[in-house]
Amino acid sequence: MRAKISETARYAVENPSSIREIMSLVADYERNPEKYPRPLVYLGGGWPQDPPPRPLIEALSEIVDEEKEIRLSARYPPTKGDPEFLDAVAEYERLLFGRKVSPEELLSGLGSTDLAGGLFLATLDRGSEVIVTRPCYLNYQRQLLVETLMGVKIKWWDILKGGRFEPNVGELQELIGPNTRMIILVTPGNPDGQVFDDDTLEAISDVAEEKGVWVLIDVAYRMFHYHGMPRYYSRPRRENEIWLASMSKELRAPGWRMAYLYCDPELVRAVETVQQARTLAPTRIPQRAFVRMMRRPGIGEWLRKYMLEETPEMYGKVASMTADLLSEIEGLKVLRPLGGFYVFFNVEEVERSSRKFVQGLLNEWQVALAPGVDFGAEGWVRLSFAPAVEDPEKIREGLRRMSQYVASLRAG
Repeated sequence: MRAKISETARYAVENPSSIREIMSLVADYERNPEKYPRPLVYLGGGWPQDPPPRPLIEALSEIVDEEKEIRLSARYPPTKGDPEFLDAVAEYERLLFGRKVSPEELLSGLGSTDLAGGLFLATLDRGSEVIVTRPCYLNYQRQLLVETLMGVKIKWWDILKGGRFEPNVGELQELIGPNTRMIILVTPGNPDGQVFDDDTLEAISDVAEEKGVWVLIDVAYRMFHYHGMPRYYSRPRRENEIWLASMSKELRAPGWRMAYLYCDPELVRAVETVQQARTLAPTRIPQRAFVRMMRRPGIGEWLRKYMLEETPEMYGKVASMTADLLSEIEGLKVLRPLGGFYVFFNVEEVERSSRKFVQGLLNEWQVALAPGVDFGAEGWVRLSFAPAVEDPEKIREGLRRMSQYVASLRAG
């Protein structure tokens, strides 16, 4: 008799991440480009291609060259993270946002996905309910079910109405029941590129405090705002708020797996002890590089210019260009991005199935996008401009091909 896999594994096999599956295709193209009629234009994944900040690269190089520092970097840090790293993160928050954060409110991890998993185990029981926006980052649904062994119920809060971003807090309040433990927000949004304004976020936190539920605020794209940054990044956290800050995007280092939680110290301790059994400790060498970078004279001024001026200017120009070019393709309805790495657009006029649209574009024209159905939004498609920020001609070429593909769908 053959041994069995778990119910959770069966769910994962039957519901693979479309983004990770697309990465397999990219790897195949890089190894075997002769199999494809055209060069692949990859606009599917949301990770930056420009290099990490120069001071961070220099700090890492210095660590590698110093025997004392490399020995320290090779050791286990505490599960909570390198203590000097947590101090440096508190200073980072102060320098960039003017926010007063205590190291007791911080917990680092192996990227935001790792921390989210530990957080779910520390806050949810079997039968708990979690409210997730629709659309939302595709991994949250899968991770909630996998981490809790299929033990939680997910409720959806629709935030797109008639092709517009219109979150209704009254509708959210009606979704909250006696078993609701958490609300998950992503701002700027993935896949939609929209931003919760100050009044809406405060109203959500009011509801959460009244009902006694956690609000997880995922700010992976917080440095990528194209029409001004909300005030809530600068205020202290509210009692039931959990801020999840991935440093992958802003430091252009997703492979280094750096992130932190900013939340109630008692919750920090709960997640820390879960992580002791789950991942043991974060990676220390990138944390030591970050510490060294933050000790450089004048780093505050340098980071403010790089993060708050140069980054949104560079990415914002490409975001605007991409939205403009998409809007010129007849049959598509474009949601203009306010932040993040994505332009979300509706294709229902030419193809009701977002998966079929994406697969046809990939097979016929070698342009890789992500289907909206995986984010909870059938009929929509996500284009990521992050892989081509340094080479916008790739986006233009991809959209030239897409224009021909859409024209063929309309004609057919």
